[in-house]
Amino acid sequence: MADRDEVVKDLLLLIQEAAEPLGAGALRWGLQERGHGLSEATVGRLLGDLEAQGFLEKDRNKGRRLTPEGRKHLALLEQASVRDSAARDFVDSVLSQDRDRILELLEARRAVEQETARLAAQHATEEDVEDLRRSVEIMESQAREGKGVSEEDTRFHRVLARAGGNRLLGAAVDLLRQNPFYARELEIIRREAGRVANPDHRKILEAVEQRDPELAELAMRRHLDNLMEDCRRYWRR
Repeated sequence: MADRDEVVKDLLLLIQEAAEPLGAGALRWGLQERGHGLSEATVGRLLGDLEAQGFLEKDRNKGRRLTPEGRKHLALLEQASVRDSAARDFVDSVLSQDRDRILELLEARRAVEQETARLAAQHATEEDVEDLRRSVEIMESQAREGKGVSEEDTRFHRVLARAGGNRLLGAAVDLLRQNPFYARELEIIRREAGRVANPDHRKILEAVEQRDPELAELAMRRHLDNLMEDCRRYWRR
């Protein structure tokens, strides 16, 4: 669930659970208790947006209360939050198991991301290609400077999935890559193997630039195969 959706969900819950209509000041404190550090002005703008969408209504000068549409929207946000939590629990449970399970997760990534690379080579716009190129250049620069690349690596693969245009595959990539601990651990393994500054991402980029689906699929497969082999070598040590 996006950060804004989480804030909206908690704000609507506060209004629903309150005994009387709430204004921006009271809601700001309630959101702060739930971990959202927003200014009163920001909360006020958010309330205005939600009112314009028909989810809230003013009760004279007392504050806002939920409309029937607001209750429906809150229910949808709560369902999405439960789904996201279940997805995170699934990935966390995989990572808490033995090394074979981690390799299974990488195999799942290979199956999904080979197809996202193929589709990106077929459907990527010039803007998508430029975004991928910029991401590769950032990773290469960070690797040369000895900085971590895991966040940019994750962004590269998400941009690639977006460029492919298949939303279900994009959601699968998000699911398999959403745990930051997992990304950092794999970066440590690649660093130990001397492969943080690897050419894999640039080869994928070049295949997409050439609009060559087979080459893009092969480049992604080799990338994941290399990562799996790095893991095996690291664990043998």
